[in-house]
Amino acid sequence: MHQEKRFIVDVLFVLALFGLFAVSALMLVTVGADVYKQTVDDMSTNYETRVSVSYIAEKIRQNDGNINIDYLGETPALVMEQEYNDEIFSTYLYYHDGYLKELLVRKGSFIGDNSLSAGQEIMKISAFQADMIMENLLKIDLTTADGVQKELFLHLHTPKL
Repeated sequence: MHQEKRFIVDVLFVLALFGLFAVSALMLVTVGADVYKQTVDDMSTNYETRVSVSYIAEKIRQNDGNINIDYLGETPALVMEQEYNDEIFSTYLYYHDGYLKELLVRKGSFIGDNSLSAGQEIMKISAFQADMIMENLLKIDLTTADGVQKELFLHLHTPKL
């Protein structure tokens, strides 16, 4: 009888130890999953921020010197001019309906009343503002869809024509 009680206590101890191990492992997996989810969310936010800022900076660098701030209707837009086959085209970067949009038109063409919705959606953002601080210094204020605010200052190397 004494031997039987000791056997039951040994079995219960092993089961309790196994249960403690199982609960600890489950808690560790849960914490790890939460950390992984937060890391993925942070990486996604950082990616969206970097991509939006890089896209705008690269567009400006491609058209350095031929950049102005203008309006599409009531909406301010960053305007970059390029020459293709002896014709001048204007690229407008602007914010409309939650997106950074880009619109390419032949200079001097009538765009019409639907010009804002005609642009190609580039990326989802919350705000976009471009200002010419000095003659060759451009300031871009951008808020991503996640609410991350970025300021970008770009020096235009080529003087305006």
